[in-house]
Amino acid sequence: MPHLKELYGRYKDQGLILIGVHSDKSTADGEKVAKENALTYPVAFDPEAKLMNAFGCDSFPDYVIIDRKGIVRVVDLANGEVDKAVEALLKEKG
Repeated sequence: MPHLKELYGRYKDQGLILIGVHSDKSTADGEKVAKENALTYPVAFDPEAKLMNAFGCDSFPDYVIIDRKGIVRVVDLANGEVDKAVEALLKEKG
């Protein structure tokens, strides 16, 4: 999560929108993690894993990157590739 906080802080003024998704059954656990990590981006709760299943997410964390036009561009991206993908998409015209 620290990586996502840093990424969001670096690119939010350039148009990055980040939404965390907590898929455990207990929303209290997700709220605790968000509070402990002082997350400044929204966290959605998906206790039935509908969103994860729709995107075919199979690990934690998993990343789905959607461009400015709302088109899903990357699913199941490796942790080390997130920054490069975000930087590339932010350079595209909206």
